[in-house]
Amino acid sequence: MLASVAVAGAILGNSVTAVLAATFTYPWFSAGLVNNYDLTAAQMQANYDRVVHYSLFPWVSELRLDTLPMSDSGRQHFADAKDLFQVFVQAGLICLVIALVLGIWLWRRHRSSGFLIAGGIITLASPLLIAIPLMINFDRSFVVFHELFFDNDLWIFDPRTDPIINYLPESLFMRNAFAILVLMIVLSVAVIIWGRWAGRRAARARLSAE
Repeated sequence: MLASVAVAGAILGNSVTAVLAATFTYPWFSAGLVNNYDLTAAQMQANYDRVVHYSLFPWVSELRLDTLPMSDSGRQHFADAKDLFQVFVQAGLICLVIALVLGIWLWRRHRSSGFLIAGGIITLASPLLIAIPLMINFDRSFVVFHELFFDNDLWIFDPRTDPIINYLPESLFMRNAFAILVLMIVLSVAVIIWGRWAGRRAARARLSAE
């Protein structure tokens, strides 16, 4: 059971980390941004890279945007968001280690791969359930997400004091969200296939031994 949950946690946490870390998707995912500061494509990409690196890397302690101003409330929201993202990053890595350790032990001791199948099925159910409200009304889902995970309204940016919000359009959040769900599905299916293959291999080995 613990190994299965660890597999699911590893897939979820590392899917979030991987999609956000792929900052090269910014030009494709940010359709509809408002370039009110007349930044170059390189400057916009640099700002996005800094936001992502600040959010994902615990050793990046300060967010600085050389080409855009930022208010104290804007900085505080990004700090709050960093705390949330760190949960996914660190939990994903911890779950991956636990899954590897327990998985190796279960395989060597019992030739058991059922935890892979169970973990994949647990994870597979999540994106399918989450995708429904996102497809029905992404705007409302976005608001509910912030109301659930943030205890203030600092996430409601004022473009006049925090123009970075104009460079982080809704399309960026929506496409990143769906990319995370797709990656979770792909990894879940891969883990299930791996578990079934390993199970058949173990069964054939037992039959040969008999």
